Amino acid sequence: MSADAAPVQFVPALPPEEAARANFYGLLARLFCAAPDQALLETLAAADEIVAEDGAASFALAWRDLALAAAAADAEAVANEYQTLFVGTGRAPVSLYAANYLIKTAVDAPLVELRDFLAKWEISRRTSVFETEDHFAALCELMRYLIAEQHAPLAEQMSIFSRFLWPATTPLCAAICGAKQAAFYRTVASFAERFLEIEYAAFRM
Repeated sequence: MSADAAPVQFVPALPPEEAARANFYGLLARLFCAAPDQALLETLAAADEIVAEDGAASFALAWRDLALAAAAADAEAVANEYQTLFVGTGRAPVSLYAANYLIKTAVDAPLVELRDFLAKWEISRRTSVFETEDHFAALCELMRYLIAEQHAPLAEQMSIFSRFLWPATTPLCAAICGAKQAAFYRTVASFAERFLEIEYAAFRM
C-alpha cells in the first residue's frame, strides 16, 4: 500500500427500520420531483406487499394501491398528468411548494428559516435547479439525506418534518386528490399521506 493511499472509510449500516424510512422518503422525492419512467413503474408494480400491524394497516393498503396503480399505468400518460397537475402552461392546479401551505405572518419567513437549517448542514441548492428549497420533493430528499447519510439526531429530523413537511402534507394531498386531472397521483398522494402520518405519530412518541 502506498503511503498516500486514501484511508478506507466505513459507513455505519442503518438499522432496517431506518433504512426503510430513508427509502420511502427517497421514493416520494423521486415521484414528486418528476413523473416515474416505465422502469420505476415496473419496479413499483413488482414490489412486495407490506405486512403491517393494525396501526399501520392503512399504510400497507396505500402501498398495495400504489403498486396496483403502477401496474396499470402508462408512463407517457403519467408524464402528461404530472405536467398538467404540477407544471401547467400558466398557474398549475396544484403547487408542490410547502410555503404555499404554511401559515405565514409579517415576521414569519419559512423559506429563510429553511435555508438557515440547510446552511447549518452545509447543504446548498445546485445552480442548475430552479425550484426553491421548499419543494415537496426537496423536503422528502432532505429527510432521506438526514436519515441515510448524515444519521442526524431525531430532534434535527423532527425540526424539519414538523416545521415544513408535515404542515404541507394534508393540504397538498387533498389538493391532488381533489384535482380533476389527477389519476395515478391520487394513489401517490394517498401513500404519501399514510406514510407521513406514521412518521408524525413516531415523532410524537
